[in-house]
Amino acid sequence: MRLTRINKKKKLINYAKIPKINSGQIFRSLANNMHSRLFTFQTPNTATSGNTFKNKYEDLLKDMEFLEPKSWPDNCDIQFGDKNVRRLTAIFQVDETSTIQGFRDYKDTRVISEISPLKQLLVAIKTIAISSSECERTFSAMNSTVTSKRNQLTTQHISSLLFIQYVGPPVIAFNPANYVKSWILNGKRDANEVCCPKRQIKNSDNNYSQL
Repeated sequence: MRLTRINKKKKLINYAKIPKINSGQIFRSLANNMHSRLFTFQTPNTATSGNTFKNKYEDLLKDMEFLEPKSWPDNCDIQFGDKNVRRLTAIFQVDETSTIQGFRDYKDTRVISEISPLKQLLVAIKTIAISSSECERTFSAMNSTVTSKRNQLTTQHISSLLFIQYVGPPVIAFNPANYVKSWILNGKRDANEVCCPKRQIKNSDNNYSQL
């Protein structure tokens, strides 16, 4: 099809020679490609038999489906899905007894309150990364944080800086006054302190001598 502009409005013109695109087939193919890339634990050139991680991941997806009311039968038993929720509590390390009770209340009311014991499990499930894009962005941020002038940062400090950058509030909404006061009261030096040892900048070019 071709777009033509008539009276400043776009009008679609159909051509019989051009076959119509099946939108449902495109979206189905897109979903299958995303599923094959994201929801897997193996590379395409490895055997599928005996892949323990793949089986565990598929079981995890099946267990999480029991938390969706659309997958419940009309008249479900009181113990419907309890076994699956128990496995989820073991994986995410939340209290099993209270979570099972919250899940049964959820099946009765189909509404999750803010004080529901099931809330903790649902929040933990939302932390699962569905793609590697977040990891790639964090890796790029780490390269920007750990520079040649900040190469003495420990692993703990780098992790904290990256966590604040991606999970913390925006810079405009962050009030550092309390943290600055705590830093100075603990005997730390501020940025304007001059009576302190200066950092020695080493020139890497001096480490080499001409032959």
